[in-house]
Amino acid sequence: MFQMEQKHFWHIGRREIIWEALKSIPDIHKARILEIGCGNGSVLAFLHQRGLNVEGGDIFLEGLQFCRKRDVSVPLYRIDILELPFTANFDVIGLFDILEHITEDEKALREAHRALKPEGKILITVPAHAFLWRQADRVAAHKRRYSRAEIITKLQQNGFTIKKLSYYISFFLPLFIAMKLVDSIFKKRHPGGIKSILEFRTIPVINEVCLWLLRFENRVVKRCSLPFGASMLILAEKK
Repeated sequence: MFQMEQKHFWHIGRREIIWEALKSIPDIHKARILEIGCGNGSVLAFLHQRGLNVEGGDIFLEGLQFCRKRDVSVPLYRIDILELPFTANFDVIGLFDILEHITEDEKALREAHRALKPEGKILITVPAHAFLWRQADRVAAHKRRYSRAEIITKLQQNGFTIKKLSYYISFFLPLFIAMKLVDSIFKKRHPGGIKSILEFRTIPVINEVCLWLLRFENRVVKRCSLPFGASMLILAEKK
């Protein structure tokens, strides 16, 4: 899994769009940043290599142990996002494809709010559009895919002001729609559905083309917000 995350266009593109969003925050290199749900440390290591003061937390010990084996030399915590042991400790909290796994997502947002300093920022990525829901979402233990209105409402009702919201993975939205249609047609023959885009082992040249498209898209998102895509990036501020 780790090797795939290092080379797969989706993972590289996501790390880079997160990095660009964080750079938009004033004095980000002075900020204390917590990534909740850091997993094997792919994003954590990427941000640490770029000079950010990052710390990682995850409920699963295996992921934290892998971070240590990879020599990700940052503070690591075994924590439950629904019971964070922090109050006004962090300038920025990152939730990168985490909220969709949590049944009580609003409680998670309230906990993140409590852990942030006044005017602290939260940066979130989530899968978008309920109509794209597939068997792959169930396999990934997703509870939902978010609409724009839903994520805005939940953030605002739990103490945050939206600073930026953009869709991304826009060029690949037709592919997601096609995969959804194929799933629907062949679900009786293939109960597991076709693979997630993250599971495909792409031919190197195709991987490079896809990565170029994502990097182009990231440059657009840096300057404006895209109106459609398979995922969303949200930057919000603690009221």
